[in-house]
Amino acid sequence: MSLPIKYLLALLVLPVPCAWSLDSDRDQPVQVTADSASYNQKSGLAIYRGNVMIIQGTMRLWSDQLTVQTDKDGKVQTAVALGNPARYQQVQDPAKGPVTAHAQEIDYDLIKDELTLIHDAHIKQDDSSADGSIIHYQIQAQHIDAQGDSQGRVFLVFPPRDNSKNSKTPTPPVPAASAVAPPVHTTNTGASGT
Repeated sequence: MSLPIKYLLALLVLPVPCAWSLDSDRDQPVQVTADSASYNQKSGLAIYRGNVMIIQGTMRLWSDQLTVQTDKDGKVQTAVALGNPARYQQVQDPAKGPVTAHAQEIDYDLIKDELTLIHDAHIKQDDSSADGSIIHYQIQAQHIDAQGDSQGRVFLVFPPRDNSKNSKTPTPPVPAASAVAPPVHTTNTGASGT
């Protein structure tokens, strides 16, 4: 059974992203918008479709479709966001930029407090990032496990260490030109005659 979104939200209080956010965010109301939604109270399954957006405090989740499974008490167990891509953003540390992520599928397990990014997965915070086919992100621990793409590779970027506060040691010089092999030059002298 499909219900207009305003009626569905009256039936279902959706605390999907509660563990995705700062402690102060957890006390904020959850706002869900979508083009349409359906909810089966007996099975605990809610499906939001079209331009889905969830907001709670600093947390944002955008997707084309969101499927939420609740237990018999109405507590959210899992949420699966599908998109091209589905996108996630949340501030975890006020001293840092937000964690941003995108993938074709974002699975959130509230019991494990873990995001799983599937297909063209990317996660970033400030100058650090990870890309792969599948990325598991343990939210509270801020721990990432990444699995490779079709070539079996993952791509990680770590920012350089900022030594300006800790040390006045100058950066080592680049090796002198004599220490580097000279470029190979070829010349065509043709027939000898000079």
